[in-house]
Amino acid sequence: MLTTSSTTTPAQRLGWVSASNERGTLGIIWSCLLVLFACVWTVLQYNVPSRKEGWWTLFFRKMRWATLAVCAPEILSLFAVMQWNSANISARQMKALGIDDWTVVHAFYANAGGFVLDTVDCPPFPVASTSLIYLVSQGRLEIPKITKEDIWDRSKADLFAKYVAFVQTGWLLCEIIGRAGQKLSVTPLELFTVAFVAPTIATQFFWAKKPQNVGAPVVIKVDWSITEVLVAAGNAAAEPYIDTPMDFVEKPVWDGWKRRPSLLHFGGLDQRPLTRTPNDYCPPPPTGKEAVFVWLTGVVYAGIHLIGWNFSFPTHAELFLWRVRSLTLLIGMAVGGMVPVLSTRSWFDFSFNLLWIWVRGAKKKTWIREWLFASLVNISYAAYCAARLVILIELCAAFRSLPADAYVEVNWSAYLPHV
Repeated sequence: MLTTSSTTTPAQRLGWVSASNERGTLGIIWSCLLVLFACVWTVLQYNVPSRKEGWWTLFFRKMRWATLAVCAPEILSLFAVMQWNSANISARQMKALGIDDWTVVHAFYANAGGFVLDTVDCPPFPVASTSLIYLVSQGRLEIPKITKEDIWDRSKADLFAKYVAFVQTGWLLCEIIGRAGQKLSVTPLELFTVAFVAPTIATQFFWAKKPQNVGAPVVIKVDWSITEVLVAAGNAAAEPYIDTPMDFVEKPVWDGWKRRPSLLHFGGLDQRPLTRTPNDYCPPPPTGKEAVFVWLTGVVYAGIHLIGWNFSFPTHAELFLWRVRSLTLLIGMAVGGMVPVLSTRSWFDFSFNLLWIWVRGAKKKTWIREWLFASLVNISYAAYCAARLVILIELCAAFRSLPADAYVEVNWSAYLPHV
């Protein structure tokens, strides 16, 4: 347990405290929720919705993603880095075709469903930058005349909200540093909020050039049929598509991409071709460098929870649970997070796959290796999810009995120089 100020003793514990001259329970909760809300509000970059979707559909979709952002922010960082990688690849490929005014912003916009292709024989569907590059290279399409500035005009990025998020986060960090310096208790909720900041910053960095909350796409109307494109592609487009007729170009590069049918009836993805690009659409997977960055971010996020190793909890059992679950988070992220790192197809610019070599490399039957590998991964992720759930419960339960000095304000004057 952290030591307390001169006005309290280590044995003193308090439940709900109304705000007076010191901090109150509601003030602590409100300050943390404000930081979480501001960070989530500014970091989430939703793809362009379908024109047929109503307000409630969009609202519940945003709530699902906001919940994911709070409960598993490192997953959001992974989506962001994969989309960032795809956008940069697209920009380089367009420049190789001689189209110099196509930027990463254009690629983000396209991959978010910002361009919808309207042919004579198919309902309109979104086309990602990969499809646009393919159609341009085949001489069937010219890149829409839209500037980077026009795209940003369509974006609903809230600079004021980002400023508020920055100020609130900075103040919370200063508050916790000040409390640590004066040996005042920090609540588990405050520690959780600080941990949330690390992957949020990473996500914000990789989505910095992605237009935010664009309401409607640009429709590209052409006088040719999609059938012509598929026939010209030959065997590459022979199989039935899963999402759109351009699947033979846009398909994710990882194995098992055809499993999306199991999710057809979730989130308004029950119509084919798709009328919008799902928010988790992010081919190709990250390179090794990017995967390592996200992995380290996740390890830092999990490791911050260990700062609460000696926090004062209402019971010894809860302290034990916090320690065990914090270690589980760290080990789960360190081990489970290594899986996508080693599974990238370009690990530090070398084209090999360590996991694939280990699982498939043996000349004899490999089902034992595959089973063992899958079991270890599943157990790791299951333990990680269980640990996350216990920690979320403890964040709330801890407020029923906190150390009295958790409600003592930081004496900021102690940090001012005296003359």
